[in-house]
Amino acid sequence: MLLLSCNITTIKVLDHIIQIKESLGLLILFNMLGLILLILVNDLMILFIVIELQSYSLYLITSAYNSSSNSVKSGLYYFIVGSIGSFIILDGTVSIYEEIGLTNIELISLCLNYINLYDILIILFGLFIKVGLAPFYSYSIVIYSLAPTIVTYYISLLPKLSILTLILSLVSIINLVHTDTTSNIMNIISFIILISMIIGSIGGINVIRIKTLLAYSSLLNVSYMLLAIITSNGYSYIGYLFYILQYSITHINTFSIILLIPIYSHINLLKESGNKNNKKYDVMLSKYSPIEYISQFRVLLNKNSYLCIALCISFFSLIGIPPLSGFYGKLLVFISALGNGYIFLSILLVIASSISAYYYGSVIKELCFDILNNYNVYNYKNISVYKTSLLNKMESLYITFKDTVVSKNGNNILFMNNNISYQISLMTLIIILILFEYNNIIRGTFIVTLNMI
Repeated sequence: MLLLSCNITTIKVLDHIIQIKESLGLLILFNMLGLILLILVNDLMILFIVIELQSYSLYLITSAYNSSSNSVKSGLYYFIVGSIGSFIILDGTVSIYEEIGLTNIELISLCLNYINLYDILIILFGLFIKVGLAPFYSYSIVIYSLAPTIVTYYISLLPKLSILTLILSLVSIINLVHTDTTSNIMNIISFIILISMIIGSIGGINVIRIKTLLAYSSLLNVSYMLLAIITSNGYSYIGYLFYILQYSITHINTFSIILLIPIYSHINLLKESGNKNNKKYDVMLSKYSPIEYISQFRVLLNKNSYLCIALCISFFSLIGIPPLSGFYGKLLVFISALGNGYIFLSILLVIASSISAYYYGSVIKELCFDILNNYNVYNYKNISVYKTSLLNKMESLYITFKDTVVSKNGNNILFMNNNISYQISLMTLIIILILFEYNNIIRGTFIVTLNMI
């Protein structure tokens, strides 16, 4: 509920900065309904229907900004690849029903000796496509890069977490049977984790687009969570829940700040009215994804050093610098994997974290060290506005700029909403001060895992 409320709060308070379609809120409600039902259902057929409810709402959310060609492309691409994943899930479900005539998950767990466990693996493959694990990752990189930033912010977190919880349930069922088939399935999943870690850690190097970098980061972090899932014991469940908590907080904090950066690099447009007074409109440099490149972060330190510090802390947490929350999440996953015999994957986790620190560090470098002193707000004088369509915050503008002047004083800045300021402050403090409540959080996750074992 904390994650849902933070997502909705951020989307709502950013309405005065980003052009949010009215239908987006309704689609998100349908998607959240699917997310909640996904972890409650106990039947494979109903589960498939709920997955489709979640998936189709995601396709519509991704393509909601249909005036943007990139948004339409990402939505269509998401639909095609997601449909393949749905077909694979349905194929595994039908195979299980043909063998034992059951779709109830609890009854299936009692009849594991009478079914082919590879059918469950087929369902897992479909779910791996849904969350964008390697080797099915490339579509997620494209979607996150093309979709509007506010859409990427939502689809890159909550849908994945719900499907990962479903994967946890299916892996727990497989581990109830100790056979060679179980070992083979775990080896296959371990190989998927291995290539996901390698691609996620190396793919983000030399990336210049921030959403592409965060897409590779998402791939890497999902592989960490899947590593905690396959160990399937009480301690690994604690690590899994703790990692979800800290990664979600860091993700929300990072995207909230990225969505706020454009208010410090906006264009002032002057539209001449019938009288002598001019009406001023503040318009983003880009309507759907104002911040595309990592180099655009250079403006933040001079304009709002507090946001810059908060964003740096979020990336330090993604690196795993102690005593930030990301360090303890990786530590718990590392200990649980090492204690269950996944020595190679544990070592690879450390190596992948070290490699990924390079591209996280590149963002911090742009934020703090590659500051362009002359990169400030652009004020354009003598602007002739040939055509202005004010359809809900100026849908389209056709303008000609004359006598361009670069201003160094940074005046005429939009202000942040108090709610989003409080949210970013709270998330940043949780990332920093989680050390002092670490034991209580572990006790809380242990209580939750008692119902999962």
